[in-house]
Amino acid sequence: MSKLLSYEIIVKAHEGDPDAVNAVLQHYTGYIRYCSRIYGYYNKDMEDAITSRLIESLLKFRFGCPPDYSKTE
Repeated sequence: MSKLLSYEIIVKAHEGDPDAVNAVLQHYTGYIRYCSRIYGYYNKDMEDAITSRLIESLLKFRFGCPPDYSKTE
């Protein structure tokens, strides 16, 4: 079993399909919970903030547009 999300799920999540968004959230649940720990304690507000940023990023994701690194110094 692959630990990666399929391209189709990511595309559907980008298009706003609730089932695909839920699949992405379930895939990253463990990592989100791990990152939600502050000083060793679980923080629900941090988990909510990370989850909302992930959803925002899914909807803003651009396919087929490689970043332009030529302008960075």
